[in-house]
Amino acid sequence: MRLLLQGGILGLCLCAGMAGAGQVSIGFEGPGEGPAPQEMQEDGYRIVTRNAMISTAEKSGDGTDGPTEIEGAMGQRSGIAILRDAPFTFVSLDWQSERGAPEVRVEGYLGDLLVAGDRFVAAPAQPGFTRFEAGALSGQVIDRLILYPQRDGAGMGALDRVILEDAPEMPETS
Repeated sequence: MRLLLQGGILGLCLCAGMAGAGQVSIGFEGPGEGPAPQEMQEDGYRIVTRNAMISTAEKSGDGTDGPTEIEGAMGQRSGIAILRDAPFTFVSLDWQSERGAPEVRVEGYLGDLLVAGDRFVAAPAQPGFTRFEAGALSGQVIDRLILYPQRDGAGMGALDRVILEDAPEMPETS
């Protein structure tokens, strides 16, 4: 009986550990305030940026995932690519707005194939952080996620974090 109970507890612990083991929160940690580096590494992912700025939590955000956020450079089209050699899925993002209705468009790719895309717009009446759950990209297996954070004429937005998860194991075919 004791051995059976120990085995059951061990099994529950293993299942609980596996349930959240593959989730990663990309918080754009490392670089200080100013222009974002063109390339950086975080939690096993490669992040490539174009026309992006790093801002501190004191300037724009609550620092939910570290002391910095990433946003588009003023007056320029910005892009942030998150890549990994192993497939993953997009879960959610935290998008901060100060005013206006800035948006972030998200595209997921597997190789050269566009799998799906989502568009998230901050509510103008509710400045602050909003968590946006994946829509069309929910559960889609990708190896590249491209985010286009854009300001609108009245306001700006910043990404505090992007939640990614290991892709489920694909069954082998014979």
